[in-house]
This record gives sequence, structure tokens and C-alpha cells, in this order.
Amino acid sequence: MSLTLRFTDPLATELALSGGKGASLAKSAQNLPVPGGFIVTADAYSQFIAPLQSRITELIGTDSPAEAIADLIRATPIPDAWLSEFDEAVAEAGLTGQAVAVRSSGTMEDLPGAAFAGQHDTYLGVRGTAAIAEAVRDCYASLWNEHAFRYRRQLGVDQLEAKMAVVVQLMVSVAADEAAGVAFSVDPVRGNTDEVLINAAFGLGETVVGGEEPVDEFRVRRDTGEQVASEIAEKPTALVMTGGGNGAGDGAGHDVGGDRLGEGDGRGGDRLCEGGGARTRVVDLGAEQRTRPALTTAQAKQVAELAVAAENHFGFAQDIEWALHDGDLYLLQSRPITRVAPRWTRDESAERFPTPVTPLTWDLVEAGFHHSLNHSFDLMGLPPFDDKWFVMRDFYIYGNQTAVDLYAGRLPTNMLSSVETITESLPQIARQFGWVQELPVQWMRDLDTYLIGIGRLSNEPLEEKSLAQVWDHVIAISDLGTEYFRPNIAISLTQGTLYAALQHMLSLALDDEQAQVVFERLMASTETKTSQVNAELRELSQLVAADADLLAALEAHHGEAGVAELERFSQFKASFDRFLAQHGHRELDFDAYHPTWVEAPHIVLDQIRLLAARTVAEAEASDAGASPAGGGDHSAAATIGSPESGSGTGAATAPMTDMERKIVQAETELAVVNAAPEKLRYLVQEVIRLARTYTALDDLEHYQTTRLTLPMRRALKELGGRLVDAGVLVEASDVYFIDFEHLDTAIRADAANRALGATDAANRDLGATGAAYREVYATGTAATRASASAVAGTTGTGSALTSLTEIAAQNKAAYQAAVDRTPEWEYGKAAAAVDADSDHITGTAGSPGTVEGEVFVVHSPADFSSFPDGAILVARTTNPAWTALFYQAGGVITESGGALSHGAVTARELGLPAVMAVRDATSRFTSGQRVRVDGSNGNVIELD
Repeated sequence: MSLTLRFTDPLATELALSGGKGASLAKSAQNLPVPGGFIVTADAYSQFIAPLQSRITELIGTDSPAEAIADLIRATPIPDAWLSEFDEAVAEAGLTGQAVAVRSSGTMEDLPGAAFAGQHDTYLGVRGTAAIAEAVRDCYASLWNEHAFRYRRQLGVDQLEAKMAVVVQLMVSVAADEAAGVAFSVDPVRGNTDEVLINAAFGLGETVVGGEEPVDEFRVRRDTGEQVASEIAEKPTALVMTGGGNGAGDGAGHDVGGDRLGEGDGRGGDRLCEGGGARTRVVDLGAEQRTRPALTTAQAKQVAELAVAAENHFGFAQDIEWALHDGDLYLLQSRPITRVAPRWTRDESAERFPTPVTPLTWDLVEAGFHHSLNHSFDLMGLPPFDDKWFVMRDFYIYGNQTAVDLYAGRLPTNMLSSVETITESLPQIARQFGWVQELPVQWMRDLDTYLIGIGRLSNEPLEEKSLAQVWDHVIAISDLGTEYFRPNIAISLTQGTLYAALQHMLSLALDDEQAQVVFERLMASTETKTSQVNAELRELSQLVAADADLLAALEAHHGEAGVAELERFSQFKASFDRFLAQHGHRELDFDAYHPTWVEAPHIVLDQIRLLAARTVAEAEASDAGASPAGGGDHSAAATIGSPESGSGTGAATAPMTDMERKIVQAETELAVVNAAPEKLRYLVQEVIRLARTYTALDDLEHYQTTRLTLPMRRALKELGGRLVDAGVLVEASDVYFIDFEHLDTAIRADAANRALGATDAANRDLGATGAAYREVYATGTAATRASASAVAGTTGTGSALTSLTEIAAQNKAAYQAAVDRTPEWEYGKAAAAVDADSDHITGTAGSPGTVEGEVFVVHSPADFSSFPDGAILVARTTNPAWTALFYQAGGVITESGGALSHGAVTARELGLPAVMAVRDATSRFTSGQRVRVDGSNGNVIELD
């Protein structure tokens, strides 16, 4: 088995063989200007360490294991066979007689949540096979540096699972009048994804990456290469290599991608080789050069282009190290950017979280969401995100828009640029995206475990549990949801990616307008769980429409009074109850604070009544030969264009039936597949199939996610009731207004208090109470010990809970104030004034067609029963609970969402013109106001 791999060897890109840095360099070397070198594999480390394994295991259990293990490795002779193989590798890489960098490349560097930068050693200016071999051994020893050992222990990683690959690479000679530095393909400091940020200095780049010396900063537009800003520092000195550098110039050398200076603590980071004759020295720069930009405008553009090329190569924004020498630009290292300056907006969050969210709901959801986020990114081959994606601000949820721009829509553009490129990339597409075919199958298999867990937790008796045990039950429900939800963000993101990929492939053969029409026809009929539920609602409405007495009763009794009326109509009531038993877990709002369908059946019944009235009106209009909305009646919406044709004018056209949409979809798919080159037909057909599959799956996973709400509301109702009985809360639902940390601390403290109180009562002895306290502290969990410490010496069993009263009251008042206001779109930034003189409003096209009519603003499900037939629906966003309104509506306007939002998808299914992402729509428009909705172009025009 070979100990080494050339950078160009396909196996060198594997993390398990080459470690994090090695794999990244090998990937970079495929298409980017990376200096030559080779990798000593992690398997070589395993081979070297095998004879020492038993002794290392013994040393791990000693008082100072890290230093002892490192000394053991350094004292172990290098096998003669290794020197021979290193000779060959050096010669093949063209490194004979050259100064090289020997750099640690651990296999755990890319672990999610881990940061091993600077934990291991790099050796600069190494020359000759023997010196390289010794440096490799020293890199092995650095795997056991004290701080690296402690860090693995902190992460809970098995020490013996850690392995070390080593990179051996040519050093680029950078002279004192040449430049090196770092560049970011997006600006992570300002959160600007349109600009490249460059830091540069004269001489070796270590002065830049170390962050200890003045550097120049350049900002360059990604699209044009135009330099938009620069800050030129006074740079008094430059770091150069002497006495043995490579190539021309003054012998200066550069650590080609080594660990950044200052990242170690003396046992990690960069070191000069003592035996190779290569040294670095600091040279003074002349007065003119000190204030001169390290890069010319042309060079800055060249570096920016390299950063963007690295991003395109890796498919993600990159942080690169670079060096200029003799007019050539080299890439020394490339790593993903996983932390950026956040810009908190409602762009990403308004559709998912249109209304304020209670603190406890958000705390229970947030951790699971971010866990799912990084699991999904890993599944999709994207780097982990090291910051928050969503945060709560003043009870509204805001998204990190910079992060969204960084991660969203990451198409494999390098593989889809042309028909020829796609054909050449088929093997890579199969390797890289095979999981897309497997995930739906795996998700369905795992669904059973989740549903069984829901059933168990839903039926677990709560009455005999203590307060702490009920709280543990709440946490168990949350943990079940977290585990179930792990791949669900990948499902949602993949749906969007598949849509974009399909549209991109169509655009290779058609113009944009034609491609969009064909795309819509390909996706015209996708069966979803929501469409199934909607069909069942329609069936129930038809039962009501067919029973004049039942319809009259519901028309006369809205809301809860209507539900009471069902006692007189037992046959329909049985069907209605059966519907709620099957789908009653569906939410009215994301927040578990709000009831579900089964807990608010009057909301569902009112929608059925509206649908029934619509059915009767349609039948009567058909008999009379008129439209159900009364034709030109000013109170109803009048359709001007056909969504199917996409026309903005012309006679009204009825939307296609389900069967007609299926026929159009099938015929379009056949035509598209037959038109594709023969080698690409399977890929095209598979992308079409998967786009439909993920559309249905995204809807189904949401439907199943909401099953968690009922057991969660049941448990929190019990918990809140206990706190009401204890005099802590006024209403059981007030528990939602206490954040997780305060609630958890108080309940744990109360449990510890009760344990101490029970022991005190039994022993009637202060000494015994102290012993009981010490027992709790010695044997309890960390949280219990902390709580016990916090309440030691208090009296009574409820004192630990009293602080919750004020927290709940304050948060509830603030939450209710949030309900009554419109949130800032970008947090901390005043909204731009609405142009009152402009009647032309631009949003995002959601569903084609044009319609004129009166709007009706719906703020919550409480407004459902008042929705006029044929009105244009205006809302912050919609969810499946709103679907029945679409059967009543003439058009749709929402404040958030896009082509994949619930509102847009449902509108397209029903042939309703829709415009999404019209900011402040619910406050700008007033019910009864007439507008024209142009769903094809994403415009709304105020008519009065």
C-alpha cells in the first residue's frame, strides 16, 4: 500500500485519506493554480502508529498522556522503506532540491462544530528527504499536542479515532516587492455577497493571515472586477525568506497554505525548519513602498477573479490564501466561509413565521431547527453553518439574509453550463447527487419510528407525574421532533434546487419565457397531502350544499354556534368528526400556543360553509348562464386573463380540470424527454420526476411535522395547569410566555427543593437535611446540582417558581403588543416610506393571469368566516389551513413567499392570479379597495 498520493490522484480528495487541508488542496489542484506537492496519507499514520498502539492506550490513562505520547512518537525511528518512497514522491512532484512546507492535515478538521485550526503543527522551509520524513513524524506527534488532546476530549471524540495525514508542498518564493495575502469571495465582514474582500501585504502572506501587522484592504465587485474601495495601510516591513528560497528573486519563500501564524500556542502552528538552511527575516521597506498599495488595480482584479473561481470550483463561497510571484498568481489554500456578518430581515422568515411567536415555542423549535440545518447541509455536501440562521427579535422571527444568500440556490453550475458539459459530468452528477434519489425512500422508512413515538407520547398518562416529570415529558416530545426533523430542511432546499436545475436545463434549449411555460406544464399536476385534504374538504362542502337545511343552519350560526348545530345533523357530524380525527392536528399557526383544527373545529366548519355556499352559487349561476360572482358585479373579482395562456387580456377562461392538467403534464414531459439528447434523456426525466417527488415530500413532511403539536399542547396544558395551581400563573397557556432556560432552571430547582424538603420532614434534623442536599449535589445531573446550589437554604417547595410569574406577565404583554404592530422588514432599519403617489406596486410573480376586484385583508383565521365570495385575498402569508379561502378568492396577494410558497402553489393549482412578496400589503391595502393583480409579471395596481 502506497504511503503517498499526488495532488492529482482522484483518491487524494477523500477526507479520510488526505485530511481536511490535504483534501481541499487536492480538489483545488484539479482546476486552480496550486503549487505542486503530495500527501502522506492517514493510512501511513495508522501504519506508523500500529506498533505503538498498546502503549498509547496505556498512556491515555496517565496524568500527562499528551506529552508522553508525543515524545513516544518522536522517539520512534522512521522506517528505511519510507525514505525510499518519499524520495520517489519528491521527484515525481518536482520538489527535488526545493524548499517545501510540511503541514499537518487531520482527518477530524471538518467535523461539524469542530475547529481544529492551529491545533497541529506545520514546518516551513524543509529541504531534503530525511528532513521531510522527520517533519512528517513531528506532524504525527502534534496530533497529540496538549491542546488538541483536550479539545478532542471536550468534543467527546475517541482519541484513538483521530488520524493525521500530512501535506508536502512547494513553497512559492515571494519577494519583498511582491504581494501575498487572503481573499474572501464574499465580504464576510460587511455581509456583502456582491463584493470580494482582499487583504494584502508585501512579502510572505503570514503577516496577513497572522493578523498582527498592517495590511491593505481592497473591495472588488464580483461581477465586473471593478475596485469599489480600498484602505491602504503604512506597511513598514515585509517578511521574506533567505538562504534557500525557491526560484528567482531574493530567495523569499511562502508557506503554501500552511496553518495561519498565531493559531497555535507554540505547540501548534508554523515553525521554521532547523536543518534546511531556510530562514525568514523581516526587512525594512523604503518610505515610498510603505504607503504604496501592495496590489495594483489589475492585480486586485486578478485576485478577486481567483477567489470567485475557487467558489465556482467548490460550489460555495471561499476564503483563500494566495501569493504573487514573477507575475504568476498562486492559490495556496481554500476553505469555505461559514460565518458572515448577519443582516436580519423578514425575507426568509415571513412566510414560515408570519405572526409573533411565543418564547417557549421558539426555544423548543430553534435548537432542533439549527441541528437539522447543519445535518441537511452535510447531506447536501455543503459546509456547516457556524452561526444563527433564524433569531427572535421582539417576538418576530428574522432570518440571516446574508447566510441565505450564501447557501441558497447552490446549483452545480459548473456541471450544467451547456449540454456538452452536462453530458461530460454525468458520472460526477451520479456520485454527488445520488442521495437525492435515496432520501425520499429513507425518509419514508424513518417516518414509522416518528409516528410510533407520537402515539406513545400522546397516550402517556400525565396525572401522576411530578412537575419535573411533566417537564421531562415536554422535552421528550421536543427531542422526538428534533430527530424526525433532521433531514427535512434538506428536503425543502432540494425541492428549490431541483426546480432551479430543471428551469436551467430548459433554458438551454428555450428562451426564458418559453422555459417558464414548459416548466409550469411539467409541474401542472403534482399530488400532495394538502391537495388530498382539500379534496376531502370539498367533499364535506358538497354534503352541506346538498342539504338545504344544514346549509341554512350553518349560514345562520357561524363559529362555535355552528358546531353546536351539528348535533341535529348526525350523519354529517360523523363525517366531520372523522375528518378531524384524521387531519385535526393541522395547524392554524406555526406557534403551538394556537389551537389545531381539532381544537378549533369552528374554523374548519366555517370554511366548509363558505365552500358549500360557493358550490350552490356556481350551480345557480350555471343554470342561469352567468358567472357565480355575478359577472361585472363590483363586489366580485373579474378575471381578465387566462392563467393557462399567461395572457394579460382577453376573455375569461375557466381553469383546467385535474384531468386536463394531468394530460398537459404527461404530453409536455414526453415532448421534453424526446427532444433531449439521447444520453441525457434519463437525467432529464429523473430531474422532472424528482422535482415532483420533492414537491409532494416537502408538503408531506410539513403535514407530519404538525402531528407534534397535539401531544406538545397536551403536555404544556398539564404543565401550565400545575403552575396555575401553584399560584405562579394566571392561565395555563401563560406557560408559553416563559423562555426555556428560566422554566427549566426553576423546575429543576423546585424539584431539588422538594427533595430536600421531603428529606427534612422525614428526619426533622438540619444535619440530615444537609446530608440530603449533599446527596442531591453528588448524584444529580449538572442541571439539578446547579439548581440545588441556587436554592440551597430557601424554605418552602414553591419558592423557586415564583420568579416565573413576572417573566410570563412581561413577555405576554410584549407579545400582545407585537401582535398589534407590523414588524420592521429589516431589523433595526426603518422601513422605506411608501410612495403614496404611486399606484403601481411590484412584488414577485406567483401564479399567472390578471384579475381586477376588491381586496379583503385577512389577518388571522378569525377573519375566515367573513371572507366575501370572489374577493382578492390579502394576507401576510398562507398555510394549508387557509386553502379553502382560495376556492372563494378571485386572486391572491401576500407579503412574503415566492413561486414555491403555499399561496403560489395553491393559486396555480386553482388558476388564480397571484403576486407574492408585496411588503406591508396588509397595512397598505384596506378591505373593499379595488386593485388589478397581474400574476404573470408580479405587479399590483391600485384602481382607487
